[in-house]
Amino acid sequence: MVQKEDRRIRRTKRLLLQGLTQLMAEKKINQINVTELTERADVNRSTFYLYYKDIFDMLAQVETEIFREFSATLEKYSKTAVTYDDSLAFFVYVFEFIKEHAELCKILLGPDGDYTFVEKFKKAIHEEQPPMGNFNDKIGCRYAMPFIVSGCIGVVQQWLEENMATPPKEMAAFVLEMITKGADRVPGQ
Repeated sequence: MVQKEDRRIRRTKRLLLQGLTQLMAEKKINQINVTELTERADVNRSTFYLYYKDIFDMLAQVETEIFREFSATLEKYSKTAVTYDDSLAFFVYVFEFIKEHAELCKILLGPDGDYTFVEKFKKAIHEEQPPMGNFNDKIGCRYAMPFIVSGCIGVVQQWLEENMATPPKEMAAFVLEMITKGADRVPGQ
C-alpha cells in the first residue's frame, strides 16, 4: 500500500513539475498562479497544497532536490577523480544530468533564468572542489575555480541553447580539454 502512495505522489509531483516547466517557458515565475498550474497539470489545487505552500516553494523544493542529487554525485566524483578517465566520467555525468533535467535547466539557466539557481550551481561545485587543475600560486588557487566554473556554466548554457546537439560525452571531453589545456585549445589562436 505504501509503495502505491509513493508512486502516486511521485507521479503527481512529476505532473506538477511538467506543468510548471511549461508555464515557465511561457512567462515569468511571478506571473504563474496555483490555479493555472493545477489546471495545466490536471491536479487538484488541494493536492498541490499538500506538498507546497505556493509556486515559489515548489520551485525551491525542485531546485533543492536537483542540487541534492547533483551534490551527492559531485561529492562521489570529487573524491575519486584522479585520472583523466575519472575526470571525463565526472563531466559526462554532469552533461547527462543536465540533459536529464534539460527543460528545467533551459529555463533556469536561460536568459530569463533564475540567478540564484546559477549561484547555487556554482556553490555546489565550489564546495565539493572537483579536481580541475593544480594551481600552486596564491592567485591561481583563489581565482581558477570561479573562472573554470563560470566557463563551464557558459558552455552548458550554449549547449542547452543549441538543444544539446553534441552528445554529452563529446561535451565532457571538450570541457575537460579546455580546463587542462586552456586557451591553447581555442580554434584560431
